[in-house]
Amino acid sequence: MSKTSQETKKQTKASMKIEGMHCASCVATIEKSLLNEDGVFKATVSLLDEKAVVEYDPKKVDREKLEKAVESAGYKPKRPTMTLTLTPKPEIEQWASISDSVESVDGVLSTRSFPESGRIIVEYDDDRVTIKSIKRVVVEEGFDAVSSKEGLGDRETLAREEEIRYYGSLLVFSLFFTIPVALTGFGILTPFIQPFIAPDVFMFLLATPVQFVAGYPFYKSGLRGLRHGKTNMDTLIMLGTSAAYFFSVAATFIFPDFLPFYSTSAWLIAFIVLGRFLEAIAKGRTSKSIRGLMDMQANIAVVVRNDEEITIPIEDVEVGDTILVRPGEKIPVDGKVIKGESKVDESMITGESIPVDKTPGDDVVGATINKNGVLRIEATQVGQDTVLSQIVKLVEEAQSEKPPIQRKADAIAEVFVPFVHVIGLATFFGWLFIGAAEWTLALSFTIAVLVAACPCALGLATPTAIMVGLGKGAQSGILIKTGAGLETIPKMDTIVFDKTGTLTVGRPTVTDFVPASGVETDEALSLIAGVEKNSEHPLAEAIVRYAQKEGIAIPSSNEFTYEQGSGVIAVVNGHEIRIGKDEYLTSTGINISELEQHSTVLQEQAKTTVYAARDGKPLALLGIADAIKPSSIQAVSSLTKMGLKVWMITGDKERTAKAVADKVGIENIMSEVLPAEKADKVKQLQNEGRVVGMVGDGVNDAPALAQADVGIALGSGTDVSVETGEIVLVRDDLMDVVSGIRLGKKTMEKIKQGFFWALIYNMALLPIAAGLLYPFFGLVLRPEFAGLAMALSSVSVVSNALLLNRFDPTEEDEKSAKTEEEIQKTIAIDPVCKMEVDTETADLYTDYKGKRYYFCAEYCKDEFEKSPQEYIDHEAMAIDDDRKKIAIDPICKMEVDVENAELYTDHNDKRYYFCNPHCKAVFDKDPERFSDH
Repeated sequence: MSKTSQETKKQTKASMKIEGMHCASCVATIEKSLLNEDGVFKATVSLLDEKAVVEYDPKKVDREKLEKAVESAGYKPKRPTMTLTLTPKPEIEQWASISDSVESVDGVLSTRSFPESGRIIVEYDDDRVTIKSIKRVVVEEGFDAVSSKEGLGDRETLAREEEIRYYGSLLVFSLFFTIPVALTGFGILTPFIQPFIAPDVFMFLLATPVQFVAGYPFYKSGLRGLRHGKTNMDTLIMLGTSAAYFFSVAATFIFPDFLPFYSTSAWLIAFIVLGRFLEAIAKGRTSKSIRGLMDMQANIAVVVRNDEEITIPIEDVEVGDTILVRPGEKIPVDGKVIKGESKVDESMITGESIPVDKTPGDDVVGATINKNGVLRIEATQVGQDTVLSQIVKLVEEAQSEKPPIQRKADAIAEVFVPFVHVIGLATFFGWLFIGAAEWTLALSFTIAVLVAACPCALGLATPTAIMVGLGKGAQSGILIKTGAGLETIPKMDTIVFDKTGTLTVGRPTVTDFVPASGVETDEALSLIAGVEKNSEHPLAEAIVRYAQKEGIAIPSSNEFTYEQGSGVIAVVNGHEIRIGKDEYLTSTGINISELEQHSTVLQEQAKTTVYAARDGKPLALLGIADAIKPSSIQAVSSLTKMGLKVWMITGDKERTAKAVADKVGIENIMSEVLPAEKADKVKQLQNEGRVVGMVGDGVNDAPALAQADVGIALGSGTDVSVETGEIVLVRDDLMDVVSGIRLGKKTMEKIKQGFFWALIYNMALLPIAAGLLYPFFGLVLRPEFAGLAMALSSVSVVSNALLLNRFDPTEEDEKSAKTEEEIQKTIAIDPVCKMEVDTETADLYTDYKGKRYYFCAEYCKDEFEKSPQEYIDHEAMAIDDDRKKIAIDPICKMEVDVENAELYTDHNDKRYYFCNPHCKAVFDKDPERFSDH
């Protein structure tokens, strides 16, 4: 075994919240301190999350050492806590045993007991321990335990609200004292206070509480960093405000010939506190999407145990529990329906607004909503194993992963603060000795340099955009897993689709049903399904599903016989029914020539043909194929318009592959590729200099997904824990591939915008702050306004990233989707066999009485020309009548049965029909936008 693989097996991952971070230099300082610890392989610190994620060897370093490393850098690690109330209240002598048992749980860091109230407070590592495991230990000691603990989302919300309140109160406090200082400095209040106290002393008394109370957070962080030999943004603020304040004190009491800077120091602190206040509000908004996901989780569950319904906290639900879910309630955990029928709103997972029917045997997902029936479900996944928990975990891990552009920002920030100190000293001595300026002016320029410098914006640009973008994607079922993948998405120029299960449904489906002449369609389908329901062959299952979908009654059969590799025979309603290949039927003397031309057309479309005969005469021909997903054609079209080269990879023969590729609009094909060879094919494209994205089902396509520059895995809605791939699509809708790429590009666009403006701000403002324009234009950037500009730069970067919330990655698809009229123009119905014919490629047609009729085969054309009036008066008219009953939803383009539709809107003398309330609401909001669809 290699050294690398040995290290991988030893690695443990831990996360910890950290107090006191305010800029990118803080991030770099903490990361360096953690990486200096022996046994730490990787350390990633997120400024926005205020969290560190550390991968380490537990044999060389433990969490306590990691926390000390953070403290040595001048910051404070926070531990999650839970409070357990024990019943009955333990005796005094029992508490030692309880504490020892709880502390023996792997992941528990410390305990504190409160015997008088019957409570125990537990500090723990939430990556290694759960409430349930701790409660189990307490139960083993003979006590029940009720937990009082906020969820992660609650803790985040409370922390943000506390930060907002803290800086809000500091802002009010600083303005209360700063405004009188400023009014006195301008001489407005001087006539009123001069009879009682000297104006300079009055300003000293008011500015002092601002300096040391409102400025306390900056002194605390700055001095703590200096104590450990570190510098950060607060160091610059502390030095700049202190220089202004202490110079003013000296001017007041020692050197009365100089004017004091009290207004400068007070306004500096007030403006910087204002920036922190606005920044806290903006940072709170960035995590709103993730908190929204976590808030979907139910808090309690009704569990049936020993025929008794009991309500318990969600964390106490065990795998195998029977859970009762009434109408309108959230399903607490993932499970399987064992009793009852209902409709379940799964929009939070799938994005589909139409409730899904659930019957015994169906899977249900935690946090979805039971609509109208009572369900009993068996819990199959609880706690961190549920789909919702996996989604949140994937998004949080993605937020902690840094794209290369952020690491560049961190590298700049690491040297930025020391660089600003050098610039500050150069400014002071340069103006003093070279510029021959008064030292008060030199000091003013120096203070402006110290407080104008802003690595905060550099540190916030990337994580803010990532958090907003990933949260927005998660709510739409698009999970972008890695920061590196996010940065690669805009560079992608080639995308490869697996065929089976990706572009196609992944199971055989009856696509065509052609009855023999003189045979009723429903009768033929009923007889055939009666035979096939006895078979377990995939094609037989497809036929039975098709009959059920068409509402056909399936009769019973007897004397069923399966002839290996050829077909089946059975007796249905007194008729001998044979089903199988053409060779099978012709070998028994059955003449199927009237169906052979249809069979040829179907085979050219890469469809499997199945013949059926009744009592020795042709009954019907069926075309069966792995149906194309409804979204495949539009997804390929959209990706092509975006400039990507689209490929399809499959193990099918070239003829079959080409038929599918032609149907979805793909020109580039890799056929007859074994699963193990897919990764090599992706690598070949990469060797041509392409940046390749691979779309697959995440299981058999795993090697290719891992090889691709951007792997996009279909998560199938109820299994999102896909290990390979940078993007996981919770739904099987391929338009989410398009939306995911657009969202990734837009997120990177916001990151680059923030990064650019942060750099431009510092490059432009620092020379002005240093007074380089003063000799030419007399321009002086007062230190307090430099502080205001510094504060607002961070706010502007965060606010720009928050604009991502307005981005709709599906909007262009709604505009570019084909309209009903466009679709009807390219599709005709063969009046003889009722098969669809593409008019753009059809070469068989007949003009009759001013109208053109298209055919799928020579046989149909000949039959029509023998007696055209028969098909026009009956069959074609029936088809026209059927087509009049179908409308296209202008929003989602799904077909709607007009006769049964309940949702419609009349606009501009035209009626529009909708498949669900969401589509109707979108249309009603802006009908002009969709009326042409």
